[in-house]
Amino acid sequence: MEKVSIREASIRLRLSQASVRRCISDGELRAHREPGPNGRPTWVVELPEEGWTSSETAAEEDRKVFPWWWGNVERTGEIHYVEELNISAFEEMVPKFLCGFDGVNVWVVNNLDLDALCPDCLSLARERELPLEFDEPAN
Repeated sequence: MEKVSIREASIRLRLSQASVRRCISDGELRAHREPGPNGRPTWVVELPEEGWTSSETAAEEDRKVFPWWWGNVERTGEIHYVEELNISAFEEMVPKFLCGFDGVNVWVVNNLDLDALCPDCLSLARERELPLEFDEPAN
């Protein structure tokens, strides 16, 4: 059985890292700690067989991705439209905002203020006919 990091399991199983951790705590995935490259213990996940599903799989497939996010930890300024979200080697989310704003991460918008939307992101989203989803803030 192949053993991988939680991040790699997340990618291979097409689940968020939080979902992988829930599957581990619920006993749906097997994982244990092994010495890592720096000597510190690290979690490794035993990958299940092809076709494996869990309670988290359906939840992930049904989950909507809300496109509007804060581009700074202070949650100030403009709320931007995330065109693409990548995960770095350090498990940070690296956003590509429509307007080109250079954010280092994203922060959830709990109460969407339409007046705070980045006008460039809004214009480009409308131009490209992207879903705006103003009525469904991220949780």
